[in-house]
Amino acid sequence: MAFVLGKDFADDEVATLESRFAAYYKYLESVRGQLPPSAYSFAVAPWHYDPQDHRCPHDSWVDSLAIIETPFDDHPAHRDIEINVQLLGAYHDGHLELSYKKVRSYQMETPPDYRMPPLNVGHGDWLSDEVRLSERNLVLHEIEFTRGSRWIIECQDILCQWKPL
Repeated sequence: MAFVLGKDFADDEVATLESRFAAYYKYLESVRGQLPPSAYSFAVAPWHYDPQDHRCPHDSWVDSLAIIETPFDDHPAHRDIEINVQLLGAYHDGHLELSYKKVRSYQMETPPDYRMPPLNVGHGDWLSDEVRLSERNLVLHEIEFTRGSRWIIECQDILCQWKPL
């Protein structure tokens, strides 16, 4: 179940948005013991959903995305997937770096048709996101972008770091 993603409600539903955030934070508290501390900290960080805080991902842009496979023991066929994302903050004064550890599944889609100018927006601005517990008790991070792009990443943990420019 999604709580605060834009696909679930209209922009003018301020009261609904407030109640959805309250339900989302209540949900996060209920799964706190099942989420890794770093993923939980990222999800509930006071700056995460505060667009006036320069670390907030809202309106940031994807600078880089890397999907990396690395062997995790002496057998080269035993591999883990890691996804690393670098976002240029909305105020263009720093980078938010997200590292998804031991990725188990991911979906990344961008619609082929984008009719609103400008046409060369990449993924668009980071619109909204939420962290949840997956059916397999892993971290699930769902992200929506203004262009209609959507990412869903299921992993063991999310590490987050802000690097001012």
